[in-house]
Amino acid sequence: MLRQVFTQVVVLLAEQGLLNIKELYTDGTKIEASANRYTFVWGKAIKTSKERIKKQLHELWQYAQKVAAGELPDTDPTSFDKIDADKVEQTIEQINEALKDKPASKEVKQKLTYAKKNWPANLKKYESQEKILNARSSYSKTDNDATFMRIKEDHMLNGHLKPGYNFQISTNNQYTLKLLTAPNHRRYYNLAGTHRTF
Repeated sequence: MLRQVFTQVVVLLAEQGLLNIKELYTDGTKIEASANRYTFVWGKAIKTSKERIKKQLHELWQYAQKVAAGELPDTDPTSFDKIDADKVEQTIEQINEALKDKPASKEVKQKLTYAKKNWPANLKKYESQEKILNARSSYSKTDNDATFMRIKEDHMLNGHLKPGYNFQISTNNQYTLKLLTAPNHRRYYNLAGTHRTF
C-alpha cells in the first residue's frame, strides 16, 4: 500500500515537470544489521555438506553391493541428482536390510547407524536453510533477511564479514524516486534492480 502511494506521488511529480524519471542518480551504502555476527549460515557450507552425504552414501552402497550383491537392486539409488531426506532414508534402510545377516565391518555398521540417525534430519534442516537463503550466499540466524558482507564502517579494522543490508537510493532534482533495501552485497546487481521499476 505504502509503495503504491509513493509511486503515485513520483508519477504526479513527473507529470508536473518537477522531476525526470528517465534521469536517475543512484548511490548506495551498506548498513550493519542488528544481528549477531557469529550466527552465520553459508550457502557453500550447505552445498558441501550435501555433497559429502551423497558421496558417503554412494560408498556405503558400493560396499553393500560387494558384500550382499544379491540382496540389492541393480539400480544405484545414490546416483540421483537431487538428494533429499526421504531418498536417503530409503537407501539407508535398503543397505541395512541387505547387510542384516552379512559379515559387515564394524566401521560400516557404525556409519550406517550414524547416517540413519543424522542424515535425514540434516537434509531437512539444509532444505529449510536453502529456502531462507533464496539464492543468497549467506544469512544470519538472528536476522534471516541480513546477508554477510564487508562494511566500510569497520571499527575493529579486521575486515570481517558482518550481517548487513545494501541500501540503494535513486534521486532526481533532489527528490527520492526509489529506495531499494537489498540483501545482496553486489552493487552492480542491485543497480539493475533499482532501475527496473522505471
